Amino acid sequence: TPDIANGVFEHIPFRDEEFDAVLCGYSLRDAINLRIAISEIHRVLKKDGRFVIVDLGKPDSAFIRAGVSFYLRCILPILAFAAGGRLGLKFGTLYGTFKRWPQNKKLEGLLLEKFSRVEFEKDLMGGAIMVAAYK
Repeated sequence: TPDIANGVFEHIPFRDEEFDAVLCGYSLRDAINLRIAISEIHRVLKKDGRFVIVDLGKPDSAFIRAGVSFYLRCILPILAFAAGGRLGLKFGTLYGTFKRWPQNKKLEGLLLEKFSRVEFEKDLMGGAIMVAAYK
């Protein structure tokens, strides 16, 4: 059986250069301090390691960002409730983390502070991102 470890992004409970890759799916935006979280992920990656992020994006365009904000704040909770009942109400919390999340260009800049190369792919007009950062 695999070992299980509990921790937070800002204090990852593993040795330096222990992993070939780190994948964050819809979770990095919940880090308390994004800059420290990115630094910790960089620390636990081996040389030539890869950090992959799949998450909500925060478009750089104010107009598109307003549309994504409206969707997450007003439309998604209604759709989620209609599809999932009370369980769907949990999707209403996405807007809070989206508000704290940096715009796509700023996130790319934060990653480039630690990583040598960043491939930043946007979908849904920047409302969804797929990122690969290389140590």
